[in-house]
Order: sequence, then C-alpha cells, then structure tokens
Amino acid sequence: MYCVKCGVKLQEGVEQCPLCLTPVWNPEQKEERRSYPDTLPQQHLEADIPGAVALTVICAVASIVTLTVCLKLYGKLQWGGYVILGLLLFYVIAALPRWFREPKCEIFVPVDHVAVALYVLYICLKTGGHWYVSFALPVIISSCIISTAMICLLKYVRGGRPFILGGFLLALGGFTVLVEFFEHLSFGFRMFRWSLYSLAGFGSVGLFLLIAGMIPSLRQRMRKKFFF
Repeated sequence: MYCVKCGVKLQEGVEQCPLCLTPVWNPEQKEERRSYPDTLPQQHLEADIPGAVALTVICAVASIVTLTVCLKLYGKLQWGGYVILGLLLFYVIAALPRWFREPKCEIFVPVDHVAVALYVLYICLKTGGHWYVSFALPVIISSCIISTAMICLLKYVRGGRPFILGGFLLALGGFTVLVEFFEHLSFGFRMFRWSLYSLAGFGSVGLFLLIAGMIPSLRQRMRKKFFF
C-alpha cells in the first residue's frame, strides 16, 4: 500500500503517511457507518398561537380602555377612533398571520394593503379631506401590485433573482414618480421635486442587477457574495 499524496510505501496498520502526514486511504476498506442522515431534517412549522392570543388580548384591552376613556371624557369616540382602528390595523399586520401554520405572503400582503386603505379612508373622512380617491387610494393600490408581484416572482419562479430584484427596483423608482404625480394632482405641488433622485438611485441599481444577470461571471460572483 502506498501514500496517495507522495507515493511512499506504507506499512500495514499505519493511519497516516510518516513522510507527508497524509491520512491513509485504503480503497478496499469499507466506509464506516455514519450516525447522521445525508439530508437535513425539514423544519416543522407551527402556528404561533400563544403570540396570536397575547396580541389579541393586548389589542382588545387597549381598545376597551381607549373607548372607556373617550366616553367618560367626551361622551363620544373623539380621538379614540384613530387609536382603535390603528390597533385593528396593527392586529391585522402583526397578529393575524400568527394564527396560521404557514402564512402566505401573497395573500397577507394584499390584506394588509386593504387594512391600510380603510384606515387612511377613515382619517380622510374624519379630517374632511378630499385627497383619498386622487392620492391615497391609487398609491396604495400601486404599492400592493408591485409588492405582491415581487413576492410571487421570488416565491414561485426558480432562478433569475437578479432580474426579479432589478425589475423590482426599477418599478420602485417608477412608483416614486407615480406618487409625486398623484401628489401633484391632489395638492398642486410642482412635479419632479424629489422623485427623479429616487428614480435615478433605484434605477441605476436595478439596471446593474439586470446587466449582472446577463453576464455569467458577474452573476456567479454576486451569487457567492450576496447569496442570490
């Protein structure tokens, strides 16, 4: 038997080469049985029931206290509506997914946007504003479409992460211009006061990711460095 590295002849029973200290490998020797599996065990997901119950109790108690204080002091809801609906919004975003074992982001993200839209509608009605339809609603809908589309692409499309993230950043830059456009329609502010800066920032990074996705060597380097 000879050393697989330096080729020196080895005596029977030695565990390493006396010259280069390389461990002895005998092709006729059977591998030892391993006490660990070849694959990692799958993560067993469970619903966070204690966390959901705790948040439910906290939101319910805070809402009752707020309602009681407002009725005692003012005889009506007054500012308590903002607090109670804000707690409800917090519950939908933070507590509602905890009731499910595997909450699907592509479902809960639109639900969260609907909750935000209703809360903003209440604020608009209470303050007597006329900006909901022309500003808040289209901004929330645009945000819902962009974020839900990115989540679905990342979850269900295999590979192409640089293209997905690059396209998302480009869409995010365009979204800021859209926000300023609706702001211009609703409040009469001058266009392109700030959105071009964000468009240039998000757009440059997005274009870089798209170009990197087309160059195999650069895509490989980014995959090793940023794990996508």
